[in-house]
Amino acid sequence: MHKPKDLAVLNVIQAAAADVVLSGGDFKLNDGSKDILNPIKVVDGEGYTTTAWAPGTPSIKDVDFAAGPLLAQSQYRLAIQIPGRIDFAGGGREANQLIAIQEYIVWTGTAAPTATSLATDFVAQVNLYGESGTTASLAGGKLRLTLNDVSEGDFFPSVESGATITEITPYVAPSGTPAIVEALAPTQSSPTAQYTTYKIDYKQYYKHNGVGGMEARKDEYVLIFADENAANFAAFELELLAVLGGTHTPVADYLGM
Repeated sequence: MHKPKDLAVLNVIQAAAADVVLSGGDFKLNDGSKDILNPIKVVDGEGYTTTAWAPGTPSIKDVDFAAGPLLAQSQYRLAIQIPGRIDFAGGGREANQLIAIQEYIVWTGTAAPTATSLATDFVAQVNLYGESGTTASLAGGKLRLTLNDVSEGDFFPSVESGATITEITPYVAPSGTPAIVEALAPTQSSPTAQYTTYKIDYKQYYKHNGVGGMEARKDEYVLIFADENAANFAAFELELLAVLGGTHTPVADYLGM
């Protein structure tokens, strides 16, 4: 997804939803001294979404080797990938959109292993090298993998045929954290804020030589981050959603020239 056309960060919110301005069919945000979101024609709007703050939940997955073949003098492989990962342990950054897959190999001895002994060996392997983006532990004789960083996205393990993978805790992506806001709007976030995110999609028209100077359409969007803990947040959200949902009064504010 391309970057937002515009964005606004509200750490302090005026009383009586004064930040939300609708006049002559144009919607904007103003902090009392200046516009912090450029006007958008309401008729150009395509829709909006609201996402509450969430710190993110790391996923936890168990690998059970009991259902697979447990053989002596055999090789067992575990692979872990995080498709959205960019930064890697010990430094370095993903290049050319490659997805790094960390692989771990365990060889069994002359005696057939148990499911627990295999899991124990993989716990040692994963934690020794520390590059998978997960932490390994033993849980009820199974290999338990816990995601380290929710900002990287979920992880996906794969194992030998017969072994089973069970999701214990589903992954939940973070939303509205100061880190997310700071990445889009440097120096504008508050380290203690919990932002609700509003995404407004709209169409923008502009003249284009490719169509003989006539107007072409481009899909754009803006982001609004408002601190849920700020005074006056409830009134701000109520009015913002009223404007976006078409229930704002007076109705004449929706009318342009």
